[in-house]
Amino acid sequence: MRRPDARRMLLRAGALAATGAWTGAARAQASSARPISLIGPFAAGGSNDGISRIYAQKLSALLGGRPVLVDNKPGAAGLIAAQHVARSVPDGTTLLIVSNTFVIAPHVYRNPGYDAVRDFAPVTPTYATNVVWVTRPDHPVRTLGDLVSAAKASPGKLTYATNGVGSYSHLQVEAFKLRHGVDLTHVPFKSLPEGSTAVMGGTVDLAVDTPFGAMGRLRGGVLRALALFGAQREEALPDLPTHTEAGFPDPDQQPAFAGIVAPAKTPDAVLAELRDASAQVLRDPEYLARLRAAGSLPFAMSAADFGALIARYGDGVRDLVRRLAVVPS
Repeated sequence: MRRPDARRMLLRAGALAATGAWTGAARAQASSARPISLIGPFAAGGSNDGISRIYAQKLSALLGGRPVLVDNKPGAAGLIAAQHVARSVPDGTTLLIVSNTFVIAPHVYRNPGYDAVRDFAPVTPTYATNVVWVTRPDHPVRTLGDLVSAAKASPGKLTYATNGVGSYSHLQVEAFKLRHGVDLTHVPFKSLPEGSTAVMGGTVDLAVDTPFGAMGRLRGGVLRALALFGAQREEALPDLPTHTEAGFPDPDQQPAFAGIVAPAKTPDAVLAELRDASAQVLRDPEYLARLRAAGSLPFAMSAADFGALIARYGDGVRDLVRRLAVVPS
C-alpha cells in the first residue's frame, strides 16, 4: 500500500486551516455589519428606555454608523427580555438593557430562566438614578409622614403601584413597610409609567417612578411627588425633599442603576469593542448633560467593576428577599 504523500497532506491541512480562518473572519465581519439590538425589559416611555435610546445613538456613531436599535420586550419583571438575550447567539448583536430588577428577579421567581452572573458578560453601566414616590395632586397624603400615619390608621387600605413583583421599586416599598411598620397593598404593572398613569386615573394611591419618567407629569401638575429617595436632592427637582430630609432615613437604601450586558460566551474581541465605545459614550459631554437634564446621574466604571457590582448586589438582594419573605411567582 502506498503511503500518503506528506507534502500533499501538509498542503491540504494548510488549505483547510486557511478556509476555517476565512470562514471565521467572514462570520465576524458579517456579525459586525448587522444592527445591534438593545433588548429593553420594560415598556417604552420610562427612564431606562429613554436613556438607553440616547446611549444607542452615541454608540452607533462610535461604531461607524452601525445601527443600534432599542427593542422593548416588557413583562414579568424583565424575565422575558433577559431570557430572550440569554438564549440569543453570543455574537454581540443582541444585548440586554439591565437594572436592579435584572439582579433581583432570579431571587424572587422560582424559574427565572437565567443567572445574572453566569449567563451574561458585563459591557457597561449607563447611569444611576434616584426614585420618586408620586400621588395625585388632590390626594390627602401630601408627605411621607402623612403616608405612614394614614397607613397605620387604615392598614392595607392604601395601594401602591410598581413595575412588577420582584422589581427594584417593589422591594424598595416593601423594605420601607418593614422598617416603619406600615401596611400598603401592592398593585403591579408592566412599567413605571403605567403605574403613574393609574395614580392619575385614581385607581391606585401611590406609585414609584423615576425623575426622568415623572418629570413632565410633575411639571404639568397631574402628579405630585411625596419625596425623592436618594442621597441628595435632584437638580431637576430642587424643591423636593429627600426621604432623609422628610424624616425617614434608610441606611439600607440601595441605588438604582442601569447598564448593558451581553450573552455569556460573546467573543472577547467583540466585548472589547463594545466596552471601549461605551466608555467613550459615558464621557461624552452631550450624553452627560442629557442625563442630568433627565434627573439621572453619571455612573462610569469598568466592565469588570460593573460585573462585580452585579454579583455583590445579588448577594445583598438574596438576603433582603429572605428577610422580607417576598412570595415567589
